[in-house]
Amino acid sequence: MCGIAGILQPYGPPSPEELTRFTLSVRHRGPDGYGTHIEGPVGLGQTRLAILDLSDAGKCPMRYVAPSGKVYWLTFNGEIFNFLELRRELITFGYRFNSESDTEVIAAAYDKWGEAFLERCNGMWAFALWDSGAQELFIARDRFGVKPLYYHSDTRFAFASEIKAFLALEGFSSQLNSEIVAPLFERARYDGTSNATALKGVKSLLAGHCLRVKANGSLSVRRWWDTAEHLVTPPQRYEEQVEMFRELLLDATKIRMRSDVPVGTCLSGGVDSSSVAACMHHLHTQTGTALERTAADWQRAFIATFPGSPIDEREHAEEMVKALGAKPTFLEFNSDEALRNLIDCVWSLDEPTGGYAVPVWLLYREMRRNKVVVSLDGHGGDELLAGYSWYLDYPWGRLNQHLYQDYHAKILPTILRNFDRCSAAHGVEVRMPLMDYRVVCLAFSLEPSAKLGGGVTKRILRDAVKGIVPESIRLRRQKIGFNAPMIEWFNGGLLPLIEKVVSHRVWRQSPFFNGPVLAEQILDRCRAKSWTAADWDTTYKVSTLLNFSIWQMLYTERCAGDLL
Repeated sequence: MCGIAGILQPYGPPSPEELTRFTLSVRHRGPDGYGTHIEGPVGLGQTRLAILDLSDAGKCPMRYVAPSGKVYWLTFNGEIFNFLELRRELITFGYRFNSESDTEVIAAAYDKWGEAFLERCNGMWAFALWDSGAQELFIARDRFGVKPLYYHSDTRFAFASEIKAFLALEGFSSQLNSEIVAPLFERARYDGTSNATALKGVKSLLAGHCLRVKANGSLSVRRWWDTAEHLVTPPQRYEEQVEMFRELLLDATKIRMRSDVPVGTCLSGGVDSSSVAACMHHLHTQTGTALERTAADWQRAFIATFPGSPIDEREHAEEMVKALGAKPTFLEFNSDEALRNLIDCVWSLDEPTGGYAVPVWLLYREMRRNKVVVSLDGHGGDELLAGYSWYLDYPWGRLNQHLYQDYHAKILPTILRNFDRCSAAHGVEVRMPLMDYRVVCLAFSLEPSAKLGGGVTKRILRDAVKGIVPESIRLRRQKIGFNAPMIEWFNGGLLPLIEKVVSHRVWRQSPFFNGPVLAEQILDRCRAKSWTAADWDTTYKVSTLLNFSIWQMLYTERCAGDLL
């Protein structure tokens, strides 16, 4: 994972000072160094998180010269997990490499196969490749939008890994995009449903899309991936489907363990995170398993605990740690510390959202403090395999359609954004075996009974990890989720911040809601400490309004000092 940025100006080379400032605005994503390159109308920048090939040969922007003599420059965020296989294939065609990284493989594969090479890649990415001969910039984002990419186009074209980067551009007017307000207030999300962002004029390159920008500034966007067009024909017998799922999940985990730095996992004790951790252990202990470029230090498990809270899963996580012989690091949730970092977390999240992601933010901070840079996590399983309780109420014949929408547009895109930003804030890369495109295509090719059946959710995953995950965890039905204790906060520690926010002009003069009336209603309940568990949905909606106002103070009003 890295931070990338770039500018293409038809009227002349970008300013080196502006390009450096633009690039360094995402320095948190890549704390191991940075670089820039200007050639003609284009300037590329990258802040580096060194994971594969820690030498200077792995630095970006990277120059690659193809056997034909064509020259490419590349800035890249993400990982191509099957780069070793692609590299070996490309060598047979005469391509040569000067580093041990996956970055060069992108440029060589593009030279060999053009845009079609994207379908050969198994990974997560957002990259920009400058073809020096064609004087053209090619930008692409991975199938499911794990890695972010934003762009702004007026008299020139600019792109970056996060929208906060655009605040560093000369002449950029930071204004709220009112298009996002209705979907934000209605369902606390808008990622995946459109290319709109919270900053006016800044667009998201949607998942599975790519774009080209010519030297004269002309821009074209196209969709290169649609999961529905890549469904497979699974075996007819369920037992064979389970075996196929198991093999794909193990291989997805294996190639995601490729790293030249320590690897860990965020472990909750739930089915998804436990399955990923158990697959890692299984691959290392199973005789005959060939592992290439796998980190020597991989047994670290990071566990958030909430003592005395109904959302505490320490008991289950400890059971997994014992079964796997992992090295645990427990982060005991401290409400006061979390509240002290809430503003930083809103800044890190890049766009307004509902709820509070501070526990996630703190867990990845703890991981980085322990010098673990890569985390294999279980994201994507709930939306892929019907892990939420409400899926039980959907019409059986429409379950896959609901899952498809939730996975590609309605739910998962926002989750991916939140986890990317919380981990990136501390220079940690998150990898997700359950989001391997082969696993995804198989899952969406299966009947609903493979997801919900036998009295459990995520049926095929549970059956696939039998003998790998302890039975008490594999068959566990309780789903808790990774949330902040919002009811406790609204009845206690959040009050001082709420008082500051709802008394501020951004809140009181908002054209989107009645600030003064809402302020009194919220404060009355907070001061009376009358919020109960039954009010969780209400507090979530209130948190969305509070986050929205805080985001405005940070990003568009630029008055963050008023919150101190």
